[in-house]
Amino acid sequence: MYEIVIITADYEGWWLFDEWREDVTLSHTFDNYETMKLKYDQIYKSLEDKYPSIKRGKYNIPAFFSCCEIEYCDDCDDDMQIYHSLVVLKDKKVIEIN
Repeated sequence: MYEIVIITADYEGWWLFDEWREDVTLSHTFDNYETMKLKYDQIYKSLEDKYPSIKRGKYNIPAFFSCCEIEYCDDCDDDMQIYHSLVVLKDKKVIEIN
């Protein structure tokens, strides 16, 4: 089974944290790769249209962002950039999509 998730967080290196699932804002599941890839491309295009900047992280995962979308972190006493990462899992393991 395939799953697409969008993670919205004030950090881009989400894979460094065990509790990354707490930041999932959208999730879709699929039985086959072809259907998943069609939805992935659709979501990717939507995020690309909405956010002008992108970083790529581990597994070539895109993290979309806008320099204007920041939130203040009380613990950090600083403004934090908000990232929207598009992640694909196969059988609950992160995979790379090109």
